Amino acid sequence: MTRLPEIWSVIRSQLPRGRWTSLDEIYAIVSSSVTLDREDHLPQSPSSDIPKWKRNVRNVLQYRKGTGEIQWDGNANYKF
Repeated sequence: MTRLPEIWSVIRSQLPRGRWTSLDEIYAIVSSSVTLDREDHLPQSPSSDIPKWKRNVRNVLQYRKGTGEIQWDGNANYKF
């Protein structure tokens, strides 16, 4: 299972600065930069097909939005 600090490290180092980046683009950055294991690909819940790693990306973004490290436009776009 990919840990949240590893996901944040990838986002912090690879997310373009000064421009809005869509959540789908962030997913692509993370998936191409870390080795996702079997557990990462399991569903985030019994009633969802979304993989755990995507939930973890959203959790990292939500937390960092709260700390003021990134901005959110209210429509699934983020910016440093």
